[in-house]
Amino acid sequence: MTVWPLFRFEILAVLANELRLVCGKFVEAADLAGETLITYPVPELRIDVMRDVLSPANIHLKRRTAELTIAILQLVASRRGIAALPNWGLRKYIENDYVIGKRIGKEGLWSELHAVMPKSESTAAVCGGIHRDSARAVRGAAGWNYAALTNGFRRNPSIGRHFQAFMLRNARQC
Repeated sequence: MTVWPLFRFEILAVLANELRLVCGKFVEAADLAGETLITYPVPELRIDVMRDVLSPANIHLKRRTAELTIAILQLVASRRGIAALPNWGLRKYIENDYVIGKRIGKEGLWSELHAVMPKSESTAAVCGGIHRDSARAVRGAAGWNYAALTNGFRRNPSIGRHFQAFMLRNARQC
């Protein structure tokens, strides 16, 4: 298998508009104490905010899970907890004042998305096209655009077969 980095992105704390944490430019681990963290149903080690922010600060939040991003956002908006999601998936919800996105820590919490494919199908041209299409999708005004990203796979059906492996990290966020 070949792993290609696609892009870096910031993970933001997602808060209800009325939550006490909306003041300030960023939130720290201690600010989140006592909250319920709403996540995808994946192991804690795969959740960046838990692994890289909360656990090192010895803060353990009550956890609730939801399968879909929109369900997580609805739970946050209705003040049932907070979440930590990629900035590229939040843009339209923040712009429409559905929720608030705050930087996690002074420098932010950053992650990287990768493409994974068999070596036999990972030519520079194919991987370059996937990288270009994913960057274009993320830069789009509406945030993450699944259709723009998958257009690259339609041009090469053998890559499309491996789309599930494409989301090496954060597979639940598509």
